[in-house]
Amino acid sequence: MEFRDRGSLLYTYRPIPANPMTVALLLLLVVVTFLIGPLVAGPEGLWPLGGLCFLPVALVLGAIALFKPSKTLVFENGIEISLPLWRVIRGERRYYAWSDIRDVYPRSYEVAGSFLSPFASSAGTLVHTGIGLETREGRRLLIRFTPGSIRGFRSDSRGYLESMAVIRDRFARRAEPMVRTARTFSDAQVLELQAQAHAPLIPVSRVFLAFLLPPAILAAILVALFVARVTLTTPIVAAAFIVALIPPAQSMIRTLRRSEQRNLLLSELAKYQEHVREGASAGSGDSGKG
Repeated sequence: MEFRDRGSLLYTYRPIPANPMTVALLLLLVVVTFLIGPLVAGPEGLWPLGGLCFLPVALVLGAIALFKPSKTLVFENGIEISLPLWRVIRGERRYYAWSDIRDVYPRSYEVAGSFLSPFASSAGTLVHTGIGLETREGRRLLIRFTPGSIRGFRSDSRGYLESMAVIRDRFARRAEPMVRTARTFSDAQVLELQAQAHAPLIPVSRVFLAFLLPPAILAAILVALFVARVTLTTPIVAAAFIVALIPPAQSMIRTLRRSEQRNLLLSELAKYQEHVREGASAGSGDSGKG
C-alpha cells in the first residue's frame, strides 16, 4: 500500500486500548461501585447518591478514551508513531521520515502507574521493551508495545519483535545505520552496567516498612491528640491521615525516580548493543560477499 511520499506500508501495530494497570483500577472501581456499594452503603441511603457514586468509574472510562493510543505504522520512508487520542486531537506530529531520525534502538520503559506498586516496580516486573527514536533535532520518542497481561512482561512482545524486525530489514536493505550516536562501552563496563540495571531499586525490607508504618503513625498521632485532649475534628483527622501516608508516598516517588534512571541505563546499553549488532551484521555481509 502506497502513502504518497511515505512509501510502502511495511507494518501496522495496533496497541491495546488500555494498559493492565488501568484495567485493574477500572475492575476494582466496578466491583466497589456496583457490588460492594449497594450491599454496604445502600441500606444506609449512601448509594448511589444521585449518581455521584458512579463518578469514579466514569472518570476512569473517560481517561481510557482520552488516552487510547493510535496505531503505529512503519513505512519504507518513515514511521507514524502511536499517540494517545488527546494528543491526536491537538494535532501533534505523528509522522517522522527516516531521514529525520538519527537513532533507532530498543528502549526500556515501565507501564504508566507502575510506581503505585513499588514491590513490582523495584523488582522490574513491569519493565518492557519498546522502540526508541531520536531525531536529528534531539527529540526522544518512544513507541510502546505493552502486552495485555502482566504475564507478558519481562519478555519482548510480538508487536515489538515484528516491528523491530521490519525496521532492521528496511535499514539493512538500504545499507543505512540505525544508530549513529551510540556511546562506546568496554566489555567490563557493559557487565557492570547490566549488574546495576538488574539490582533491586529499593530493598524489599524498606518497601515493607514504608507500607506498614502508616497504621502505627496514625495510631500514635490519635493517641497523642487524645492525651492532649484535642477535639478530633475532620480537618485534624484528615491531616493525621496525610502525615501517616508520607512514608509510602516517599517510597513510591523514590522508586519512580530510580526506575527512570534504570530505564535510561538499559536504553543506553540497548543502543550500544544495537550499534554492535549492526557492525557485526555488516561485517558478516561483507565476508559473505568476499
